[in-house]
Amino acid sequence: MQIISIEPTPSPYSMKINVNEQLQDGETFNYTLQDDLQDAPAYIQQLFQINGVKGIYRVVDFIALERNPRVAWEDILPKVSEVLGSAEENNAISPTSFLNTDEAFGEVQVYLQLFRYIPMQVKVTDGNTEKRFGLPERFMDAVMEASTASDNMLEERKWIEQNPRYGEIETVGEEVVEEITASYDEKRLHNLIQYAKTNDASFISSYHKKVTMEMLDHPNWKERYAALDRMEPSKADLPVLNKALADEKASVRRLATAYLGMIENKEVLPYLYKALKDKAVNVRRTAGDCLSDLGFSEAIPAMIEALKDKSRLVRWRAAMFLYERGDETAIEALEDAVNDPEFEVRMQAKMALARIKDGEEAKGSIWSQMTKAVKEKNLGRG
Repeated sequence: MQIISIEPTPSPYSMKINVNEQLQDGETFNYTLQDDLQDAPAYIQQLFQINGVKGIYRVVDFIALERNPRVAWEDILPKVSEVLGSAEENNAISPTSFLNTDEAFGEVQVYLQLFRYIPMQVKVTDGNTEKRFGLPERFMDAVMEASTASDNMLEERKWIEQNPRYGEIETVGEEVVEEITASYDEKRLHNLIQYAKTNDASFISSYHKKVTMEMLDHPNWKERYAALDRMEPSKADLPVLNKALADEKASVRRLATAYLGMIENKEVLPYLYKALKDKAVNVRRTAGDCLSDLGFSEAIPAMIEALKDKSRLVRWRAAMFLYERGDETAIEALEDAVNDPEFEVRMQAKMALARIKDGEEAKGSIWSQMTKAVKEKNLGRG
């Protein structure tokens, strides 16, 4: 087996490694570091011996490799090349480490534990460290009252993954607890208890309400957040969402930005550009995610500008957007971005340049160029 090319994925923690051997139709393999790998193919076992490799998904003619956020791709990819070999280069690429790998992208995964829609606790993990956060006592009181309708409440508990957040685990956990506390008032908890007892979900379908400008004037941010949380966003809500983007509380601005990303219409673009310049990093990062997901080419100038953002994940999102949608107008900015201090940003920028300048086929060999550059830089330090 040999590597043909390496491509980015929508996550900075995952790479798609295209190989020259195919699995049989319908055959897939999915492994994690915690699995018993005794019966796994030899190359799978060898890949998991590489520090930072966290998960492997093998399907058809590629391997999706997931890394630990605390270990840089620059440390991992050369060793992956040693294990699998390269169709472009027969010589092994020496492993290197010259960046501060303690600096991760700052993306963390958030999980909410529920019992029949009632929140119980919050879990936040960065792939290396995990911490759980309790909710106010009224939530556990609600769970205990609702549990009388269950034969086994513990078995019914579910961890539901939320949208990724950005920042330190402690800060993110506290923010999520704050937001849940705001959006689940006593009335909502009461309705959830009744649902748990009667299985009458009529209140769930009627939960969404029209959010007005006046609701966002409430002096308590929790009331403003709770009101916005009940929105089912549409194009008609753009004036309200625009007002929310000016809210003093970052949680309200972030939620409004996420809602804008749910409205698949080009009219949201000016508002997302506004969010992309927000003073709060988590709002800018959410705006970058939304623009990347929507994929409108009209956002090219805004994403070119975002290549200079202070946040490495915003820069990475911008480079990925330009890799997918960019045109000749992005060349100058991308040429500057190939000197970005972050490996993923540099790789995305180089792949975007290769696609724009030389077409689709050219971008595939960029990974080899990048790892060669890593080797040469490391030798130069010797």
